Amino acid sequence: MANLSAALTQALSGLRVSSGQSAIVARNISRASEDGYSRKYAGLTTDLDGSARISSVQRNAEKNLLDVQLASQSSADGQNLLLKTLDRLQVAAGAADDGSSISAGITDLDNKLRLFESNPASGTLADGVVRSAAGLAARLNSASSEITAVRQEADQGLAASVNGTNALLKQLEEVNTKITRSDTTDQGYVELLDTRDKVLKGLSSELGIRVVAQPNNGISVYTDSGVTLFNQTARTVTFTPASTLGPGASGNAVFADGVAIAGPGAQMPLRKGKIAAYAEIRDSVAVTYQKQIDEVARGLVVAFAEKDASVPATLPDAVGLFTYPGAPAVPSAAATVTGLASTLRVNPAFDRSAGGNPMLLRDGGANGAAYVANGSGSTGFQQRIGALISALGADIAFASDAGLATSASVNGFAADSAGWIAGKRADANAQSEYLNAVNVRAQEALSRATGVNIDDEMSAMLNLERSYQASAKVITIVDQMFASLMEAVR
Repeated sequence: MANLSAALTQALSGLRVSSGQSAIVARNISRASEDGYSRKYAGLTTDLDGSARISSVQRNAEKNLLDVQLASQSSADGQNLLLKTLDRLQVAAGAADDGSSISAGITDLDNKLRLFESNPASGTLADGVVRSAAGLAARLNSASSEITAVRQEADQGLAASVNGTNALLKQLEEVNTKITRSDTTDQGYVELLDTRDKVLKGLSSELGIRVVAQPNNGISVYTDSGVTLFNQTARTVTFTPASTLGPGASGNAVFADGVAIAGPGAQMPLRKGKIAAYAEIRDSVAVTYQKQIDEVARGLVVAFAEKDASVPATLPDAVGLFTYPGAPAVPSAAATVTGLASTLRVNPAFDRSAGGNPMLLRDGGANGAAYVANGSGSTGFQQRIGALISALGADIAFASDAGLATSASVNGFAADSAGWIAGKRADANAQSEYLNAVNVRAQEALSRATGVNIDDEMSAMLNLERSYQASAKVITIVDQMFASLMEAVR
């Protein structure tokens, strides 16, 4: 009798275990495609009476693979953001061989000057030079405006990323607290672990992180440069966006736990993630490109400047075809005038539509009688036009902080600038492709190790059905034996 009771108890426990395991497998199958879901399985325990029971629900987890995936996510997302911005700046600059590029505009201006030199009496050809100069100034204005827009959007992106980071850190604090206080045998415990991993993945997109295990299955989180983001409680990440970010204006730094992690004066700068990329765009890439086009604009002002025609010359050079707010003074050599590209324009004195005289290109004198080169008023005077062509093709000194050669012609410098952007973009594209591939491989490896394989789960479901049927068969047999025994007693 006792043996029959024990067999019945064990068979009933088998039914309960099979039923519980089947529910877990069914949940695995239904949520297999859910991002961040890890495979769950039952932890079994055998009691003293020989019966089995589900003591806990566990999950597949691989910390090392998760760490690799978090790092690759940070790198890929930051690099993709940088590439997207460089694509945009390259369009603004135009390729060196693109007819809409700044370099092409300078070439067109040089060609128009040469045509005018061949017939210096032609007002039509003189107008063509002025129109070409106006188009070139507009291209520089547009490129400068695009750079300002890029920097402003990067600053706003920093604000959004900081807000997102703080929200994620708050979520992390809540779920981590629940994990450290939960019973590990509770079925909801493993769901909390999945939720925490999802939060970490979101956080890694914003900035590079390092995760360290703590007691009671808790964690601490640090930036990839070592600043504390979370340790029992979430640290605050702070940033004040700028109202405007025109040429030469500096953005503010991003702070975590009181330490500057991105932007000017960053003490422990981030190396990965969107925040690091936004800071690089705002404070480095866009700033350097702005300096380059400002130098192109300065070169044009210098090349077309009017010179004192007196003998000996006593007056300083003064702006000619191109002018800017600092006129009539010509900018100093090798010294960037911040924002000059945004304010460059054709001197109204040369523009017929503004009441000016385009023949001043031939004769000089926009700044007074001392600057008249064609004193005789000859209609065939070519010397000044030839001098402008020579000045446009001659090497001049450029500022070293523009990141290009410090001696080049204006057109050569503009072509180098377009090449600099193109090179940056090509490098970023290659790096982006590599990092995206690494991230995909990391995600695949993590999914294989912790995710759900439908074929395996269906196979497990069939085995559980057989186990359930076997337990049910034992119960049926025991029931029959009990019935026979009772009949015999009667």
